[in-house]
Amino acid sequence: MAAGLPEKTPAYTVNRLCGSGLQAVWSAAQQMRWGGVNFALAGGDESMSRMPFYDFSARSGYKLGDRTLVDGTVAILTDPFGGVHMGRTAEAVARTYDVSREQQDEFAVESQRRAATDAARAAFAEEITPVQIGGRRPQTVEVDEHPKPDTTLETLAKLRPAFEEGGSVTAGNASGINDGAAALVLATESAARERGLTGLVTLEAVATAAMDPALMGYAPVLALQNLFEQTGTTPGDIDVIELNEAFASQAVAVIRDAKLNPEKTNPYGGAIALGHPVGATGAILSLRLAKDLVRRDLELGIVTMCIGGGQALAALFRRI
Repeated sequence: MAAGLPEKTPAYTVNRLCGSGLQAVWSAAQQMRWGGVNFALAGGDESMSRMPFYDFSARSGYKLGDRTLVDGTVAILTDPFGGVHMGRTAEAVARTYDVSREQQDEFAVESQRRAATDAARAAFAEEITPVQIGGRRPQTVEVDEHPKPDTTLETLAKLRPAFEEGGSVTAGNASGINDGAAALVLATESAARERGLTGLVTLEAVATAAMDPALMGYAPVLALQNLFEQTGTTPGDIDVIELNEAFASQAVAVIRDAKLNPEKTNPYGGAIALGHPVGATGAILSLRLAKDLVRRDLELGIVTMCIGGGQALAALFRRI
């Protein structure tokens, strides 16, 4: 309603962790197919910098002894089944699927490099809506603050493992904690035609998968396999892939084992360079992919991501 939608417009919130933004798009499409909806606004947002601390003792009152505040950011990044941080699952993926520290750091440097190219800057300028920040010194934020274009293999090699003694996952080869939001307007083909509107892409299919939560970062391999089987496509048919890139270890393993073309995957860098605002990522990547397919006159693209708890989503889009 704050965005100006009529009060008679139904709405609901989706929570599927890293898959929330893409799930919102998929849920909107499902309502169009079966719920009589012609237009929908779907998206996601996350403000990780303002995540609260939780006090689960206050409701019943304090008695003798200390109490603990729960960090909401850490909570959202903790596996609900094993109780371990997502970084620990990234370490498990690295060990299980044989991804070295060197491979992870090389991938991270390439992500930063791609995010700093002129093509990436032009793409980001097209998709970012400037935000006005008030206060004593008002400013306009229109450039992502997270990329670190000066990142090198040498600087990454100096970083200590962030999650396990002797591990390989560091702050430099993991996605960033930041804020973000995105929204997309969806319409049925007939409703768009009646109003003289031309869309960017069509949502062709969505596939899901699940596996051992301790290896959650690898699940996109399974979701992609399901998507290819469902649609009769192959990795070679896909022009662009946007992978959430939660950690370099899982991104390297997914690209390799799903047989994706590395040059066509995250062409403008990924979450290691740009950050991973959990609930927003799926919508951000869907928007980026849609605009990229149109900009470069390409046909097919995929958005895919791992989801805490051992799940994954993969969606196939086609340029109109």
